[in-house]
Amino acid sequence: MISIPENMVGQLEKELRAGWERNKVQAKVEAKQIAKFNKERHKSVEGLGQKIATIPGTAYHFWGQKLGYGCWNDKAFMDEFLRDNPECKVNSGGVKEISVGWTPSK
Repeated sequence: MISIPENMVGQLEKELRAGWERNKVQAKVEAKQIAKFNKERHKSVEGLGQKIATIPGTAYHFWGQKLGYGCWNDKAFMDEFLRDNPECKVNSGGVKEISVGWTPSK
């Protein structure tokens, strides 16, 4: 392990804390942008299925490194993640469009 000179410990701590704060602010901005995008209606894609969420890269890698990237395939984990992060949930619908209308008589 590298030894840090005692006079630099305070500076290092300040830098680490500032980095964490910057990451928190950045994650909040990213979440707001994603929420705006996710409110739009998204259609399912034939053969791929229904889109259920947009996961920010920071969250994807945080939980992937902490729990293993297989967590994203776990339904219970995804249910909990979307409960705690509703801005990531996507407004999606079916593949087929239903149209209701009438034909005017001539």
